[in-house]
Amino acid sequence: MIKTQPSGQDLEQQLDNILNFVTQPSNESSESNEGVSEQTTLNKALYYLKHDQPALAAKWMRLAAMAGNNRAQFYLGLFFVKGQGVPKSVFHAAAWLSLASSQGYEPAVAALDDLRKYIDTKRLKDAQCYAASLYEQIHQIQFAHLIPKND
Repeated sequence: MIKTQPSGQDLEQQLDNILNFVTQPSNESSESNEGVSEQTTLNKALYYLKHDQPALAAKWMRLAAMAGNNRAQFYLGLFFVKGQGVPKSVFHAAAWLSLASSQGYEPAVAALDDLRKYIDTKRLKDAQCYAASLYEQIHQIQFAHLIPKND
């Protein structure tokens, strides 16, 4: 007979162990995000969201979004729609959803289509311009190590 239940700890305890590992503080300074994967950052955001700490979830979600994670950009857009851990803002929601959808993330495309009825065309265009500037910031951060420093 094949065992279908996990041995030792139950699934909830295993999940808690994984989440504790994912959210443990790193030895790096808070100013340096090098070495911290965007997926780990996204996992921290989801952990805080699950544990009803929206401000911390938004903080970590923004870090993952600024690291270029399109899923985090999508979630951050939803945070702004709901006002969850951030001020409620259709404009900022449209910007983050535009950024994620421009990278082909299908849930963001659908969410942005739904959001269009709550924002006028000019404001949407402004949000898309803001998304373009976010895109430039993200890529400047990601490729900063390739740019020679003039001393």
